[in-house]
Amino acid sequence: MEAEHRTSKANRPERRFATGFRIARAKAGYKPALRVGQLERLSLRLGVRCLMVAIWSLLLLPSAIFASEVDVSKLPPPAKIPIDFVRDIQPIFETSCLRCHGPEKPKSRFRLDNREAGLKGGETGVAIFPGDSAKSPLIHYVAGLVEDMQMPPLGKGDPLTPEQIGLLRAWIDQGANWPSNQPQSQLAFSIAPTFRYIHVEGDKKSFREIEGHREDGAGGIESFSIREKIAADTTVSAEGHALFGDDDVAVKLSLDKTETGFIRGGVEQWRKYYDDSGVYYPQPFIPSMISLDRNLHLDIGRAWIDFGLALPHWPQMILGYEYQWKDGEKSTLQYGNVNGKNIYPAWKQIDEQTHILKFDLVHELYDWRIEDNARVEFYDLKMRRENAFHSFGVVPDTISRIDEKSRHTQGMNTIRAERQIGDWIFLGSGYFYSRYEGDASYDLRTMDNTGVLVTGPFWFGDNIILKRETHLFSLSSALTGVEGLSVSLGIQNEWNRQEGFGKILLDEGDPSNPAAFTLQPASLDSNLDKEKFSENFAVRFTRIPWTVLFADVHWEDESVGQFEEQRGGDEFARHTDAENIRQQYRLGFNTSPWRAVSFTGEYKKKLSDTDYDNFERAFYLSNGIPQPFLTDGYSAFISERNINTDEVVAKLVVNPTRWLKTTLSYRVFATDYSTTTDALGDSSIAPGGRIFAGNTDGHVVSLNASVTPFTRLYLSTTFSYSNTRTVTADHGNLSVVPYRGDIYSAIANANFVLNKSTDLQASYSFSEANYSQHNLTDGVPLGIDFARHVISFGAAKRWTDYMSTNLRYNFYHYSEPSSGGENNYVAHGIFATLSLKW
Repeated sequence: MEAEHRTSKANRPERRFATGFRIARAKAGYKPALRVGQLERLSLRLGVRCLMVAIWSLLLLPSAIFASEVDVSKLPPPAKIPIDFVRDIQPIFETSCLRCHGPEKPKSRFRLDNREAGLKGGETGVAIFPGDSAKSPLIHYVAGLVEDMQMPPLGKGDPLTPEQIGLLRAWIDQGANWPSNQPQSQLAFSIAPTFRYIHVEGDKKSFREIEGHREDGAGGIESFSIREKIAADTTVSAEGHALFGDDDVAVKLSLDKTETGFIRGGVEQWRKYYDDSGVYYPQPFIPSMISLDRNLHLDIGRAWIDFGLALPHWPQMILGYEYQWKDGEKSTLQYGNVNGKNIYPAWKQIDEQTHILKFDLVHELYDWRIEDNARVEFYDLKMRRENAFHSFGVVPDTISRIDEKSRHTQGMNTIRAERQIGDWIFLGSGYFYSRYEGDASYDLRTMDNTGVLVTGPFWFGDNIILKRETHLFSLSSALTGVEGLSVSLGIQNEWNRQEGFGKILLDEGDPSNPAAFTLQPASLDSNLDKEKFSENFAVRFTRIPWTVLFADVHWEDESVGQFEEQRGGDEFARHTDAENIRQQYRLGFNTSPWRAVSFTGEYKKKLSDTDYDNFERAFYLSNGIPQPFLTDGYSAFISERNINTDEVVAKLVVNPTRWLKTTLSYRVFATDYSTTTDALGDSSIAPGGRIFAGNTDGHVVSLNASVTPFTRLYLSTTFSYSNTRTVTADHGNLSVVPYRGDIYSAIANANFVLNKSTDLQASYSFSEANYSQHNLTDGVPLGIDFARHVISFGAAKRWTDYMSTNLRYNFYHYSEPSSGGENNYVAHGIFATLSLKW
């Protein structure tokens, strides 16, 4: 924060005025020939310039007085030898100057890596006057003659010796020359071609989804980079990779010019695989697990270009464009029905495209940091999914094919402002605005397995309109006025208005027989109003020796008004107002009474209470006459919902020696859910009142250790174990059973330096879960039991400074008892990479 405070002074208006006046003053000496009628304008310009010169003189007066206070008699004398820059000056710059005044983010915008930039000076003005070292501020700074301007600064390097200052003086007196043959172009290049072969025995599609690789051979470029400094202040670079077996490609390009800006862009795409298997269900179904025999995958990518402006004393601005896409097919969890069991695999086809225009601005103004981030998004989605119904076997009787389209335009803008006031107050505020307008359509058809239309629903909706507008405001502050005590406060308000409307057809029957085909036009109307107010309060106390106490409170109040109505078809209407109050309290400490031991403990409490006001009686128009009807379906009978969570976390860190570091953590949590309902229908069946809805509890233990018994060997391991259980109200339904199980995971790594050029590596990864629900008789066997092992051995060899190789062998073993072994696989992989750089 102090660095930001110092930097912000450079952007104050007086500095921007001074820069502009230097330009005006330079132009003041230009005297064009007079033309008829220009005398009055010239007189006005001269008057303005005189006034500016007077102001400039006043501004320079303190500097002149200040400069006159430098006692040049204290300077070491110039060296009495001819100066060679490479021999005498360059080592001084490299040792004491270029770390802060090189090409990368130079301090005070002053660079010493080339003659042009060095003679130009920085924010404090010109620092080198060739031929006159006694008047050159650079010599005053390195000699320590200017208070608070000692170079290098205290702690950033050793002060220059009188001999070094004498060399610099002689170099400036002799003309401050850089060698003309100093190379300007510097090229760095690296490339790492790679090849792999993976042999899989078992379920190849399960292997692709879990491990993220295709089987068999593949190769490409694991990484490449090119970076060239084409001028003292200009750099071009390119980097990326191309793994053709996994369709994973990325290229990033950049052109950067110091104190001017940049152009950056690129394109990248990668592939995500999906298993096409359904739910395992043994006899009487044959086969016990059905597969679609489809190569399911999504290609996900983006292409972008950004133009950045970073001029001195100007706001930093970025104007950019980005194109994102998803294309392919993925599995879904909406399984099809087979003889009353939802076990048939389902999939959907996705073609998603997004165009984004963006503008970002960051500026320092009167010690305020101001940011503005604007986005305009154009979204287009086409999606097809199929749900199948089977009376028995793998051939479906009917298929419901749904084609959906969605388009929207969304504009978003965020404004943030923050400032550090003194040493103990920080203020920040922000405002977010978003406007969304879109439309959607869908087309549902029922057909047999050959694609012929058959009896069933034929729903159609076109031009379904959705509008949404959001306003969000936040304000935060941090106070540190009392020693050892810091307090932070924050509030946030959000308003959201959403409107939806559309006309649909809910036709059903046999499309080949008009007499058996029912036309059901309908309209939908839906509105959602949401208002949310949240507050945050946090306190931190550090006055107790070796101990930090902390506490924070989060409170949130959300009000929602929802209205839904369908006219035509199975008509319904619902109007529900809901208010949700969420609270979170956290209290904890961290103590480290000994250097090698620290302990952290915290307790967290979460509460969520929701009240619903359901206006159950609504009206619809029948032949122009309002008709009342009662809406008593889900969720209009729920009047209240409560969620209560308790959580305790403890962490112990022990570092008894330099070669052993350990961390042990434990987390326990429990959540209870309850619901209050109104009486519904037969009061003996649904009497209403408060009922148990469910609870979740769990324990998580983790251990991390790193061991370095001697300098050539490094060992690290992480182990975690969790036991969780979720119980919901079953109301006598035997298919609903507790969802409980254990998860084990372990990662171990070893690295051994065999010699100066060879490293040996080994790793082991293990994970296991047992969460099957054991409800096969009465329900679908949801949940999963699996165990996964990955073992890796490798060696890295550095042949020269410019060439190295890496060879690795991987062994994979995956077993899944909950799938009857259908998803099991064993795989062996060889990976080889050659790295070249120069």
